[in-house]
Amino acid sequence: MNRAITRSARLALAGSRLPQTGINRSSSIVGVRFASQYKPKYYVDPEPQIGDYPNLPQKFAEARPQRGWWDRQMRRNFGEPIAEQDEILNMWAPTQYWSPGWKQVAKMWTGVILTIGSVYYLISQTRRERPYLRAFYPNGLKDELGGVPTRTLASAVEEASGAGYK
Repeated sequence: MNRAITRSARLALAGSRLPQTGINRSSSIVGVRFASQYKPKYYVDPEPQIGDYPNLPQKFAEARPQRGWWDRQMRRNFGEPIAEQDEILNMWAPTQYWSPGWKQVAKMWTGVILTIGSVYYLISQTRRERPYLRAFYPNGLKDELGGVPTRTLASAVEEASGAGYK
């Protein structure tokens, strides 16, 4: 048997396995499958309301190359059919933003954290020594500055309230 199957034959076989209704009736509600799960990326559902007008895929004009068009601002050629949702897909529509995947975001955060850590480590290793010696008081700062060594919180409150003055 010839094992080499052409692409069109493979697609025909895959198309015959798709459920024709939207629901696989041989299983319960858990096994519900829709034909839209198997559609190619730019497949457009046939829509009876537009008649014989071409049902174009929804592709942003911003995704087209910048040069090579008759109308460079709208990125269209003369006589080219306009998509049904042209006001959403044309160049005047809001910008289509691209967001990176979680792997790229994780790499970016790793880079930020490593950069901050590297700068902190570099500063801590290249910091100058202090140009002075720290003061050392063997008996404590209170004795050195002439404070009262036996003072307590109760005696301070008593003195502040004026009861200590006679």
